[in-house]
Parts: sequence; structure tokens; C-alpha cells
Amino acid sequence: MVLKNSLRSILLVSICLTICSCNYHKGQAGFDYGTKNDSALFYFHKGWEHIMDKGQWTLSEAAFRKAISYDPDFLIGHSLVGRISNDLEERLVIKELLTSRKETLTAEERLLLDIYLLNIEIMNARSQSPEKIGTIIKDFRALSEENYRTFVHSFPKESYIKAEYIEVLHAKYGAQQALDSLHVLASQKELDELPFFKSYSASLEAELGNYIQALSYANQVLEMSKGETIANPQVVFADVYFKMDSLQLAQKYIDKAVALDPKHIIAQGLKTTIEKSINE
Repeated sequence: MVLKNSLRSILLVSICLTICSCNYHKGQAGFDYGTKNDSALFYFHKGWEHIMDKGQWTLSEAAFRKAISYDPDFLIGHSLVGRISNDLEERLVIKELLTSRKETLTAEERLLLDIYLLNIEIMNARSQSPEKIGTIIKDFRALSEENYRTFVHSFPKESYIKAEYIEVLHAKYGAQQALDSLHVLASQKELDELPFFKSYSASLEAELGNYIQALSYANQVLEMSKGETIANPQVVFADVYFKMDSLQLAQKYIDKAVALDPKHIIAQGLKTTIEKSINE
């Protein structure tokens, strides 16, 4: 009897670990991003989920900071803190840390860190040397396209890196190529389960003038939130309505998004653009 209960306990623990593992690696290929600490990696992925799928910039920053608290040597984790921090002095310290230790990373880790260092440089230049931004952005787009392409083809299930790659393609080549690439690169599982891909599809379709399809995607993003009050669906609707020139509706949704997360930089930028258009 004792043996049977022990076996049952072992089986239950095994099942729980399997379930946790499946949830933890949802959409992931298991790339460790330079940390062997499970808690650091967990919060690293939570940070991506908060910012890309839910539009929760405040929670994303907290998750990235928690990741490096578990592993102070997690350099890519530090780079994500640098990309989201509003503190110039902190970003300068992080840049110095990453620059001094980047040679310790693997080739795959460097593909990402070199991009993120340029991200931080762009942010710092806005405060320190605005005249240099154009050159840094040009370098960033060239490097990020090459590095993301290499990384994504090596680790095709790393969903959020794939998402950033699509954003770069959009910036360089426009909405149609980005949309085509999204449908080639994203798996059906990613399209069904990760709101980012639906959100970005809505934005790209609206940019191309396909408003019915864009609104359909926006409604799917709302459904994927499962009643959770988050900024992402509000931003998607605001973006689509703005591109439709429905400015009052766009303003209604973007005001909700900013109220939900004042640190949402993209929402803040869209709010400024919408208000400018209304006042012209």
C-alpha cells in the first residue's frame, strides 16, 4: 500500500512537471539566452509576453528586472532592462556592462546582444546626441535584419525574436512584405495562440487598406484576451481606426490603452499622433 501511494505521488509529480514544462516552453524552442537559471529564464519569457502579447510595459519591465535579480550575470536580460528603462544614467551603466563583457557570450547570444546594444544607443542618442540618431538607426536596421534572420532560421520556435524580425522587415520594406513574411515565418500555433501575430497582422492589413480584415483580426485579439483588461486590444483598435481615418474612435481606444499602462511607449506615441491629426 505504501509502495502504491509512493508510486502514485511520483506519477502526480511527474505529470505536474510535464504540464509546467509545456506551459513554460509554449512557443519556445528552449534557447537559454545565456542563463542557466530557470527562474531568470521564466521571468525573461514573462517579460516578452507582457510587452508583446498584452501591451503591459510596466509589468514587462518588472519581469525583466526580476530575471536579472535571479541571475546578475544574465547579460541579455540586462540588455532588455536597458531597452525598456527610461533612466539615461541606468542605460549608460548597462551599456558599459554589456560592452565590457559581450565577448564572453556565444555566437548565437551575440546575434541578439549586438542588436540590443544598438537599441540602447538609439535611446541614449535621443537624450545626448540627437544628430546621430539617423546614422545609428540605419546601422540598427542593417544589423538587425541580418542577425534576426540568422537567429530565427537557427531557432524557428523562438516566437518573440521572430516577432521583432517581422517588425524590422516592416520598417525596411513596408507592410506587404512584412505581412507576407509573417505568414511564412509564423506557425499556425503561433497565429492561434500568441496575440502579437494577430495584432501585427491587423496593423499591416489596415496599412494596406484592408480594413475589414484588419478589424476582424482586432476582434480576434480582443477575444484572445479572454476578458482580461489589458492595453494590447485597445492599441490594436486605436491603430486600425486611425488608419481608417476614424479619429474619434481611435482616440477613444488609445485613451483607454494609456490609462491602463502609462508606460506603454508605443501607445503614448500613437496618442500624440492621433491628437495631432484631430487638431489639424
